[in-house]
Amino acid sequence: MNNLIIIVIVIIVAIIVGIMGNSNYQEVASARDQRNLQLTLEDCKRLFDEGLDRVDCFDKSINAFGTEEQKLQWQAGYFNP
Repeated sequence: MNNLIIIVIVIIVAIIVGIMGNSNYQEVASARDQRNLQLTLEDCKRLFDEGLDRVDCFDKSINAFGTEEQKLQWQAGYFNP
């Protein structure tokens, strides 16, 4: 009986740690992606003059690191890096 109680407590703690870790990961990953997006857009501005190459670089950067909202804004022409 004591072993069953210990196993149940361990499972409950593991579930709580898993939930906390998953929510923290989402925040960390989102912040990382936004930082990477900002850095790649700055690289695009430095590497390419105005034109199709720069727009293509912006497009690839936003598709790789942007949120769904940023992607939709870029496709609609409202997102201006």
